[in-house]
Amino acid sequence: MTEYKTYRQPINKNVFRIAIIALVITLIVGIFATTMLFQVGVGQAGMVVDPLTGSISDPLLGPAFGVKAPWASIVKVHYARETLGMFGDGSDPLADQPSIGCFSKDQLEMQVSILIRWSVDPNKLRELYQSYPSLNWEEKAVASIVKEHLRYITKQYTAVETIELRDQIGLEIEQELTRAIREAVSLRDAIINIEVDLRDIGLPDKYTSAIEDKLAAEQLKIQAEFEAERKIVLANADAQALLIGANATAQQKVIDGRGIREAIDVLIAEQSITDEDYMEFLDLYVYLKTLETLAENENVTFIVGVEGENLLIQPQKP
Repeated sequence: MTEYKTYRQPINKNVFRIAIIALVITLIVGIFATTMLFQVGVGQAGMVVDPLTGSISDPLLGPAFGVKAPWASIVKVHYARETLGMFGDGSDPLADQPSIGCFSKDQLEMQVSILIRWSVDPNKLRELYQSYPSLNWEEKAVASIVKEHLRYITKQYTAVETIELRDQIGLEIEQELTRAIREAVSLRDAIINIEVDLRDIGLPDKYTSAIEDKLAAEQLKIQAEFEAERKIVLANADAQALLIGANATAQQKVIDGRGIREAIDVLIAEQSITDEDYMEFLDLYVYLKTLETLAENENVTFIVGVEGENLLIQPQKP
């Protein structure tokens, strides 16, 4: 019977060492990649918090990669552009919070809808994080400031004024909120580039309808007053025109009368008319001038009698 013997090839110790080293390096790289290497995206800033030294690093602005100690943590903050929308009843998915309940100067309740945009100054981001380590400055500070100052501003205006002075109120709200947010001590002057949009000042439907009717009536009243003044001006102008026309006519008649008198005097002098025939000549001259004037009217028919009969003038309808 044939016997078989098993031979084991001795393991190369160098190969074994190389494999162990490669495995260790792989583990180290894996640990390094998962615990020490971090990435910061666009519009983000990353800060390394080291609990051993109790330090917070300066912000690393993305996009970028960074390295930290395995025991340190990374805090990422959006700094480029943030918004706070306060509108609707709280069910709107685009709103962060519902609209703000306020009161007017005449104690009418209203719902103010507003949208605020801002950026965070990266140079002051570390101080802001120290004030709000939970990164909740939007809810705890900005929203609170907005509500407080909105309610103060709306109390300065009546309900009617919130409609009539909408642009003025919007500008005042933007200026007041910008000032208040920048001066808030806890925000460390880190909130910059603040923009405020006053979306709506919602009044009760019945009150809004009543205000609109009142404004429409006032507009009609103003229009009626304007029309009355316009008619008065036109009437005065017509009266002045008539007065000027009457004065001109009167002056023209005076001039015509003087002209007639001068013409008669010339004719009397040329024809050597005696005083006895003066009145007869004057009647004849006036008679002829009257015929001349009437002849210019196309709607007049002349019927002249014979043998000294009277002249008949028959007007015709145009």
